[in-house]
Amino acid sequence: METIGIGLIGAGTMAEFFARTIGETDGVSIRAVCPAGDEDAAAFATRFDVPAVYDDYEALGADKSIDAVYVVSLNTQHAEHTIAMLRAGKHVLVEKPLAANARQATAMVEAARAADRLLLELYPAPFEPNIAALRAALPRIGQLRRAVLVKNQYSSAYDAFKAGKRPAAFDPAFGGGSILDLGFYPVSLAVHLFGAPQSVIARGLMLSSGVDGQGSIILGYDGFEVDCLHSKIAGSALVSELAGESEALTLDDIATPRRIDFLKRGASRRMEPVEDLTRERAGNHLAYGIDAFITLLRAGAHESEVHPLENTVITHKILDEARRQVGVRFPSDEAAG
Repeated sequence: METIGIGLIGAGTMAEFFARTIGETDGVSIRAVCPAGDEDAAAFATRFDVPAVYDDYEALGADKSIDAVYVVSLNTQHAEHTIAMLRAGKHVLVEKPLAANARQATAMVEAARAADRLLLELYPAPFEPNIAALRAALPRIGQLRRAVLVKNQYSSAYDAFKAGKRPAAFDPAFGGGSILDLGFYPVSLAVHLFGAPQSVIARGLMLSSGVDGQGSIILGYDGFEVDCLHSKIAGSALVSELAGESEALTLDDIATPRRIDFLKRGASRRMEPVEDLTRERAGNHLAYGIDAFITLLRAGAHESEVHPLENTVITHKILDEARRQVGVRFPSDEAAG
């Protein structure tokens, strides 16, 4: 594979981040774009010098100049678009979360294996240098007792919701709510670090639209628990922490960490920072995930060992259970396919 041709399904903000990152990558070019909704794909193509614009994804899938497709449509569209592209012979990178539920995620994984093509969820954290630093430092804290992983991010769509509108971010028809959007991050990191939990306990604050605005998901493991805190309706300055009996690790953000510290229990019995473990990072929040996808493509791999598809399915099963306990139901939960 010489120059890698990329097609996009979706032309919104995340597609723009992707295009800017790809523009700095040698041997990769965006060959075509297709809107996933009411986006202006023609304007996107002009802005990023994309030669082809298609009205439907099937036409994009038939384009022989395209080797791989980035699916950046609505959560509830990911499965349909991804499976179609895999069956068309394309490798696929999918914006997180991979799907709206575990059933869809499983079908996507099965389609990738049947097509013998690469499928990767664009969840960059496992490829981030400071998550690598976290993995390397975990043995230093001995027996882990509690991890508190936080992803609180006030949604720009919440103001519109409070004004009486129904943006997709808070609409169950489009896989909205905090569990799938932001709860995804702490749960995915927990699965990345520790695998499948033994138990799941979830609570949430329900909004009038039928989705949650914030909540917590407690994952039980042998000897420790992981408290996953998430919110789309509150900001936060909380750091995340993985604590043992005498040592701990803190990180400033669980998606794109820029600071990680090692702490030890001092004479006052309080945890005190003793070592800065931060590694240098560069690029936007998608950069390391996109780079991993391109590297896997060039290597002829069909799955990432760092972020395997099994972890993605486990994460979706946990999120499904959390939604069930909180009472968040999507129409796509009942749909076939």
